[in-house]
Amino acid sequence: GNLVVFFAALFAVISRDTLDSGMVGLSISYALNVTQTLNWLVRMTSELETNIVAVERVSEYAEIENEAAWITSVRPPDEWPTAGNIRFDNYKVRYRPELELILHGITCDIKSTEKVGIVGRTGAGKSSLTNCLFRIMEAADGRILIDDIDISTLGLHDLRSRLTIIPQDPVLFSGTLRMNLDPFQTFSDEEIWSVLELAHLKDYVRGLPTKLQHEVSEGGENLSLGQRQLLC
Repeated sequence: GNLVVFFAALFAVISRDTLDSGMVGLSISYALNVTQTLNWLVRMTSELETNIVAVERVSEYAEIENEAAWITSVRPPDEWPTAGNIRFDNYKVRYRPELELILHGITCDIKSTEKVGIVGRTGAGKSSLTNCLFRIMEAADGRILIDDIDISTLGLHDLRSRLTIIPQDPVLFSGTLRMNLDPFQTFSDEEIWSVLELAHLKDYVRGLPTKLQHEVSEGGENLSLGQRQLLC
């Protein structure tokens, strides 16, 4: 744009003997308009490149493979899991079909009430092993049995609604304490108080002015980290 104005002014100086002042002013004025148009074009191109990222993301999400069925014809018993025995049978998993295995033929039995610690370096697959219990990652080979039921045959709703995990970073939602403990209104107040007693939180909650109706801020910021973990 600046070059257009420069050359328009240069030609006006060179042709000063043949051009009148009105024509010179008109040429420079049009040159300035061209500069503004070019600036607008560059700005629109930049905005297009920025906004096209949203289209790419929508396209990417549209092509993501759906999870397994939410509910299948195979339904576990109402009280499942009753014991909590977990068996990994030559279990293998990878992040994507084209990548290498991250878990290579895990085989082990975890009996009911056993406490098992999994250790390893960063990236060894400790968290991935836990994700596999919820079928967040599907098996490349092998199977996981909980109380002798192959979890790959269950619907995701039946599986995930029966298991509980306490993450490293506990997540609480804004709302009442009771809503966070029982979001689907499945249990009675007596059952919730019993669970709070087992988690050693009964005295703390009983001391709150509104008890189970105590308002929890977003992310549980008005609770300590330890209390958030116990609530989860």
